[in-house]
Parts: sequence; structure tokens; C-alpha cells
Amino acid sequence: MRPTRLFGALAAIFLLSSASLRADGDGKCIPVNKLSEESLAFKGGENLVFTLHYKWGIINADVAQATLRVDTTVLNGRKVFHASLTGKTQKFYEKFFRVKEELDSWFTRDGLEPMKFTRFAREGKYTCTNLYSYVRTPGNEHISASLSNSRKGEFSATLPLDKCTYDIPLMYYVLRNIDVTKLKEGGDYPMTFAVDDDVYTLHFRYLGKENKNVDGIGTVRCLKFSFEVVSGEVFSGDSDLYGWFSDDDNRIPVWFSAPLKVGQVQGRLRSYSELKNPFSSIIE
Repeated sequence: MRPTRLFGALAAIFLLSSASLRADGDGKCIPVNKLSEESLAFKGGENLVFTLHYKWGIINADVAQATLRVDTTVLNGRKVFHASLTGKTQKFYEKFFRVKEELDSWFTRDGLEPMKFTRFAREGKYTCTNLYSYVRTPGNEHISASLSNSRKGEFSATLPLDKCTYDIPLMYYVLRNIDVTKLKEGGDYPMTFAVDDDVYTLHFRYLGKENKNVDGIGTVRCLKFSFEVVSGEVFSGDSDLYGWFSDDDNRIPVWFSAPLKVGQVQGRLRSYSELKNPFSSIIE
């Protein structure tokens, strides 16, 4: 595996990028709690920082960082959240390869309806951009995508859109508001989202509750999920990606782990600020 591909996976794996998913989304909705602004698990100003760690043979090092921030603003006259998700290699590793990922999503404060999405990615010499506009003309709902990358140049695409199709950052915020009381332990649930010029379906399973020790944070009561990955250039396909979310009213991810074709990547919550609710799932 080329180093840029490997560390591109490290920087993007927290985003559950398209390399790990099945195409042709089916538009099914997961059970969620009420999506009014006052009922959500997050608020404007929340900031989460994650450390990405790579293990292979004698290599056992923190190699990248991902930051997720959400703020409130107004777009086209509507009150919205603006979520910004960035990932980049640490400075020492930029001597050998440089990876940067920036994703921005604008969605309504009530209902979490997507309104705009942008993506900029740089992996070595490769770059790509996404700009999505969501069109909701009755009978002609779709995503109008303006795209470019260093291989194909500029191009456009029209992608299908229904009420349960999200972009990557918004998918994460919807998942945080899932209604766990309606999940069956071991049950399979799909989430559909768009990125680049296609629509994908992510399948995940709810595995119940588990305590997780997080370096620098403590032991956290968690809801555990597994996310399906498929074999390819990045993932081995031998095991799922596992994620642990705090078992409190914030539902923030505190740890994830996934096998790669070469080695294993782990991510952990490094710091947090402006949570909407007390971080009450920390038990020691």
C-alpha cells in the first residue's frame, strides 16, 4: 500500500469515507429522537478533537488529528448549523507525505435538513473538491453536484435525494440523535449519504453497552457500534470498524478502531469543549 493511501485512510477514517462503504443507497431512515433544536444532542459552539493512531509491527504512533466543530449561522434566510470536519497529518509526518481533508455541511437547526455541502481533499499530489446544492422541487428532488479532481478536471453530477440522504458530517450528527430504545442489539441498520459523484449506504450494528478507557479522558460508559467495511486498497475486510459513543445525552464518539490491509488504525477523543449536556458518562 502506498504511504499516501495509508495515511489518507488514517485522516479520513473518522469520516467513514466512501472507501469503506457500499454504493447505491436505499434511502432508509434510522430511528431518531425528536430533531427540534432544543432536543438535539449538541449545540452551536461544540468542538471535538480526535487523535488518530497507527499500529503496525514496531510502529506505534499518533500520526494525524481530526477536528469537528459546529456553529450556528444563517443561510439563504434560514437558521442553520455549520459543521466543519477537518483531518490532517501531524507535522513530523508531513516531511514524508501530506494529507488534508476538509468537509463543511450546512443543515437546518430544526429537522437537520441538508442545505449545502463542500469538500476539499489533498492527498500527496491528488486533490478533489465537492460542492453540493440540495434541490427540493416537488417531483424533482436531487443533489446538484459541482465536482473536480486532479485526474478528471471539472465535471458535474445529479444525485438522487430523499428525506434520509445526508452528507458525511450531517450523517454523524443524525447518528448522535439515534433513538437507542428502538434499536435491537445485533440488529442491522442502514444510513444513506452522498460524497463525490455517488450515493452510498453505510450499514451498522448496535452491539449494546460497554465501558471504554480513553487515554486522557478516563473510563467512559459507552454505546458500542460496528460499521461494515469492505475489502479494498485500504481495508482488509476481515473485521468491521468499531465505534464507542458516550452513553449520555451528548452521544459523542470517544474511541474507534479498524483493521487496515497493513496494520490497524485507532482514534480517540483528545479534547472537547462547549458540550450541550454534562459529560456524565465518565465514571473514573
